[in-house]
Amino acid sequence: MGTYKLVSSEDQIGLQQPPGEKGLGSVVLLHNAQWFTRVRWMVASIFLVVGAAGMLLPDFLNRLGITVPSTALFILAAILLIANVVFHLLSYRFSERSSVKTVKANIWFQISLDLLVVAFLVHIIGSADTFIAFTFLFHIALACIFFPQRESFLVTSLAAGLYLLNLALEITGVWPATGIFTGALPVSGRNITLMLMFALPAVFVWFVVWYLVSNLSEAVRKRDQRLSEANERLKKANQEKNQQMLVTTHDLKAPFAGIESNIQILKYQFWDEIPSSVRTIIDRIDMRALTLRERIKAILILGDLKSRPETPKKAVPVDLKALMDNVLEELREKAEGRKIDLNVNVPNQKVIGDREQFAILFSNLVANAISYSHEGGSVEVDTEYDAGNIHVRVRDHGIGIREDALPHIFDEYFRTNEAAKFNRLSTGLGLAIVKVIAQNFALGIRVNSELGKGTEFEVIMKTETNRQIEED
Repeated sequence: MGTYKLVSSEDQIGLQQPPGEKGLGSVVLLHNAQWFTRVRWMVASIFLVVGAAGMLLPDFLNRLGITVPSTALFILAAILLIANVVFHLLSYRFSERSSVKTVKANIWFQISLDLLVVAFLVHIIGSADTFIAFTFLFHIALACIFFPQRESFLVTSLAAGLYLLNLALEITGVWPATGIFTGALPVSGRNITLMLMFALPAVFVWFVVWYLVSNLSEAVRKRDQRLSEANERLKKANQEKNQQMLVTTHDLKAPFAGIESNIQILKYQFWDEIPSSVRTIIDRIDMRALTLRERIKAILILGDLKSRPETPKKAVPVDLKALMDNVLEELREKAEGRKIDLNVNVPNQKVIGDREQFAILFSNLVANAISYSHEGGSVEVDTEYDAGNIHVRVRDHGIGIREDALPHIFDEYFRTNEAAKFNRLSTGLGLAIVKVIAQNFALGIRVNSELGKGTEFEVIMKTETNRQIEED
């Protein structure tokens, strides 16, 4: 059995706005600000663990020539934890509509605090005795990714300034040097030239890294900007093409209506006078006209849905049972024509969305289940609750769908060979319509199918209770 899940608009990862050449968009910056807080929890935990090890295993570490500054690490961990609670609360008050300036300011505060913590960490571990100073590179690289070159240069300069200031204070004795190695000499016993020969090349490496990473990031941002602009042009061109298609399709309705009405006149008034060979031709024309009428209807529905503005803001409570009763009533004649039993078990439940669009969605799913069932079969519609959501399942026992075809069934005009042979009236647009509505309202859709045994469409919808919980 094959399974496929339709990705909703909430699951899609991408920029909600063009990033521009000067930096990332507010949406990505927002995710980065929240990511910073998650990393800081881990760093604070490491400080606590290492500090605890220094207190619990001092003799063992001394034999290795290491003295862990446990008290200092605990202080750093406390600072990070307290600051992280503040940053966490601030960052999660933002939304995707927050300005780039506001989100960037939050990241700047986080980076500034982190650089101060790193400077203190470098001092207690050993400014010139260890390679801990290269910890600054972590924030330098991130600044190159998050910010334009000028701002990332400021971060690099701030890191270099803090490190050199730290070293200068140690050399002058204003801030006595410390370190984790028990055999390390005090500053007075060290070669100052060697300390500077260690520190200055390290700072030089930082600026080299800044130059390389910032240039690469800038090139990526410029490329991304061009791609965003090209994508916008493609969207506009597609909208114009869609509009032209809708106008043309709408203009075709009248001619086909005339063809169908004339066919009905021939069938009901002159059918007995027409030779059987001509009747066959008229039947074929009638079938083609019916197919084209269904396609025109589907194109107009799909075009209308695509041309509407974003709909989730207009979502309202919808009575699912009443909605499904109306859908099934409209399709009952179709089901009876194919001797399909409709077994429905839908409770009185309010879901969040749009009644008209949900009716179109379930009408397409149930109509498909009827169309692709074997004559005399059955279609079941039932529900299940899970984590405040309601799962509506539409199940048939018909021809099924090949596993390799499942990822394509929501594409416009896609039909499997089996479906095309079994149902010649199929337009290939029904599930494309379902996809647009599902993405408009962030519905989850899962498809389970096995060739020759049937298909199940599962629609995951938010209940009114679930929305109230989320708002609270």
